[in-house]
Amino acid sequence: MKHESLGSITMTATSQWNDLRQWLALAEHLGELRLVRGASSEGDIGAITEMLEHSEDSPCALFDEIPGFEKGFRVVVNCQGTRTRQAATLGLDPGEASHERLMSYWQGLLRGLEPLAPVEVSSGPILENVQRDGEVDLSIFPAPIWHPQDGGRFIGTASLNVMRDPDSDWINASAYRNQVFDKQSIGIWISPGKHGRLIREKYFERGQACPIVVVVGSDPLLFMAACAEGIRYGVSELAWAGAVRGRPIEVIPGELTGLPIPAHAEIALEGFIDPTELHPEGPYGEWMGYYATGEIRTPVIRVKRVYYRNDPIILGCPQGKPPHEDNRFLAYLRSCLIKDQLEKAGVPNVQAVWSPPVGGNRLLTSVSIRQSYPGHAKQAALIASQCSAGAYMGRFVVVVDEDIDVTNMDDLLWALLTRCDPQRDIEIITRCWSGPLDAPIRPDERGLNSRAIVDATRPYEWKHRFPEPVVTPGEAAETRRLWGWLLDPKGTPPPELAGVE
Repeated sequence: MKHESLGSITMTATSQWNDLRQWLALAEHLGELRLVRGASSEGDIGAITEMLEHSEDSPCALFDEIPGFEKGFRVVVNCQGTRTRQAATLGLDPGEASHERLMSYWQGLLRGLEPLAPVEVSSGPILENVQRDGEVDLSIFPAPIWHPQDGGRFIGTASLNVMRDPDSDWINASAYRNQVFDKQSIGIWISPGKHGRLIREKYFERGQACPIVVVVGSDPLLFMAACAEGIRYGVSELAWAGAVRGRPIEVIPGELTGLPIPAHAEIALEGFIDPTELHPEGPYGEWMGYYATGEIRTPVIRVKRVYYRNDPIILGCPQGKPPHEDNRFLAYLRSCLIKDQLEKAGVPNVQAVWSPPVGGNRLLTSVSIRQSYPGHAKQAALIASQCSAGAYMGRFVVVVDEDIDVTNMDDLLWALLTRCDPQRDIEIITRCWSGPLDAPIRPDERGLNSRAIVDATRPYEWKHRFPEPVVTPGEAAETRRLWGWLLDPKGTPPPELAGVE
């Protein structure tokens, strides 16, 4: 396996790697990359990915020599499944990749993040190979069948679907699923309300085909940006990613659409979404862990240009029962986006927010506050449930006091079970933003759902009369400081306890 030199990659406050290949070289340097030869695209790659994504601290895997495809045409999965690799993506020291470090990074960055527009360049590795019009042949790429009952090969599971708003210069780049239909066409499935769908419908309402570039092999940071629900309407994910990276993303205009294509991407497909043509799509194993939609009919992208590097790599992130890879990295980003939006909405004394991976980063949001006035908890819950980072397909919002660690499910459940009176403290709000993938909603009623708003704080009116906890967080922390070494078979006492055995 050939990699570019690691010599120019340094761990600083901004990412210094340029593309997926340099990122993989860094992952290999960290001991978190495995090369797999001979796994089939029809079953093995999907099954292996499922295993990796549901195993803590598992490596990312690069598949090569895939039966039926040219050697060097590869697939990589589980890129950001660990905090160490997430830190590498963000240019942080992987040795300091703790939960606290990632949370503080995102909280600090989001407060003053200013989008940094991409810069146009004349050439880049993405132009090493170009197929035009009748030459287009998507069958050369080893797009996997990710789940046993999937309706076909999905080349876009970690894709950037790049579109331009016809009424402005806004470029949207979001992650939607793309099934291969034949050698020259793919599908695009977008849930109602998503920015890409709003843009696409503007073209369709005018009877026009929608120009699009689908990047199915990008670097992990661009995929992270494409997944970041909560980026403000009208802000480009490419510009957002440039701000996170600390330098602009280099792009090349597509030959037909002029849409920006990341110059260091692996594979990009340029074409048009037909306003009238529909094609059977799916089933596909979706993010709640179910084949939620069965076979449906979706618009068709007619691919007119294919750009790809020598020995191209498909970036894969299939959905399934959470937690999967994107849940693990989005837990930090989405939690901090919600906290940032709560604070910008004027909610004071928000201590922490957590959207755990096990809930797919949508189904459960927990917020801790330092109660400051009557109704403070409900205000926080309602805004957390409906701000742009939290509105789509949520289920439960639980608000707790500042002594509760919202990232600890035992702590959260203790607050829920001992501070919440169901009749008084649980309210249901209805007609909230959902979509066709919402499994517990009747198939013919999907699109709207309800939310449970749970106040698991001490009742404000008599919080000072609420029973005192047996152990406070401060007391527990001090015990761990002094005696936590007992939990480690190789641990030693701190200096003040020298001589204790």
